[in-house]
Amino acid sequence: MLPVAPFGPDAAFIPGRRAPVAFAARDIEPWSAKKLNRVAIISMKITVLFPELPFRAEWIFPRTADAIPRAGYVDSRITRPLVEELTSAAPWDTLVTTPVDPVSFRGDVRGRLGVFVRAFWDFASKHRVAIWEGTHRFPISRNQLQGSTWLSNFNKQRGNRRSHAGRAWKRVLVILVLAIQDGWCDVDILLDPSFLHLPRRGDKVAWFPGSVSRQANLEDPNLHRPEPTSLLEALREIDEAEPWRIQFRGDLSQHPGRQIQRLVSKFFNVQPKTT
Repeated sequence: MLPVAPFGPDAAFIPGRRAPVAFAARDIEPWSAKKLNRVAIISMKITVLFPELPFRAEWIFPRTADAIPRAGYVDSRITRPLVEELTSAAPWDTLVTTPVDPVSFRGDVRGRLGVFVRAFWDFASKHRVAIWEGTHRFPISRNQLQGSTWLSNFNKQRGNRRSHAGRAWKRVLVILVLAIQDGWCDVDILLDPSFLHLPRRGDKVAWFPGSVSRQANLEDPNLHRPEPTSLLEALREIDEAEPWRIQFRGDLSQHPGRQIQRLVSKFFNVQPKTT
């Protein structure tokens, strides 16, 4: 599973390939130099990437937000019929059906890098609900949980899906670490817009249905923007206002990975050895 040659010279690897390298933060943005400057790929463990990827806060998901929006939200829309209507629409499918051309590697890549890419998309397909819920988890109040066995079960299932996805993601990262150590790529591959991310602890990603229209009316009392009458309507307004929630699948030109010049074609030339 080794490539003919590493994707580039040792100086191109992030983190250092054979020994830790003291990178300047600007040279490996958005990775945390504080964390990666202590790491050498040759001895890298899964703990470098799991449970949290070591990039800076707010690279793709926000870290600053009110616990509850100042304008409030429409909690009356969180009912069994409206949640069932939302889930029946399968809004998470857009995460895996939107065509995305990778910028750092070839779509038909082979070898261990190809194994990782295929493992990732298998993971994304199987756990797309949990990935979507990661940025669309709406609050269910204690009274709502106590008043509806269905909502209570739904809430538990959300938590279970996230736990299962986390364990599956770790298995995918194990494959990636091996690919990195073999010279197929480095951690930068995870910044490619073609990949999806699970929010990290501390990311402010809760979804408060109806908060967009309420905030707009608060800022302009003469606007009189109608509040959404369903969770599907609330979903459309939040995804339009905050495209990071669908990881920029609506307009990939906005993805922060598109702004990282070193990603472009970084792993294009790596090829597997032939027998």
